Amino acid sequence: MILPISTLIQKIVPHDYISQFTFLLACGDILAIEPFTRKLEASSYQRVSQVMEHGEFAIRGSIIDLFPMGSKIPFRIDLFDDEVETIRSFDPDSQRSIEQINKIQLSPAKEFNFTKQGIDLFRLKFRERFGDDARKSQIDKDVSDGQAVGGLEYYLPLFHENLTDLFSYLPDDTRFFE
Repeated sequence: MILPISTLIQKIVPHDYISQFTFLLACGDILAIEPFTRKLEASSYQRVSQVMEHGEFAIRGSIIDLFPMGSKIPFRIDLFDDEVETIRSFDPDSQRSIEQINKIQLSPAKEFNFTKQGIDLFRLKFRERFGDDARKSQIDKDVSDGQAVGGLEYYLPLFHENLTDLFSYLPDDTRFFE
């Protein structure tokens, strides 16, 4: 990696958040739609009628379309009852399948923890930092409603007990040059 020092020292989400909301999905896995939907929403994926962009998912009967973060293309999961029968990549413009995939890795859509615990932590820290008037703030109302609004990245420390830096994600034998 080649990056400026300002990026290297930027605070980012802790490992436990990434671990909590990253999971593999493979053909043959058992998948209950309601818990899967809740996990996607807690990972800041947005439910839409047609998947077009990163961080979106759609459910139409036994078909789940989703566009994971870090992926170049979206995926279509076809269920047979509660079993993942096929996973295919597809073109978001034409909605046509491209190729069959055996498994995919899903990462959180955003750095914000939109579980009940994450929202509660945000509200507590937001009100500690900004006082009683915080309850009247639109950002407080939006987050309380589970909406990831523009500019929310500035409030990242309020969603987590602690943040970390890129150094904690790098292997111990990483070499640095300046």
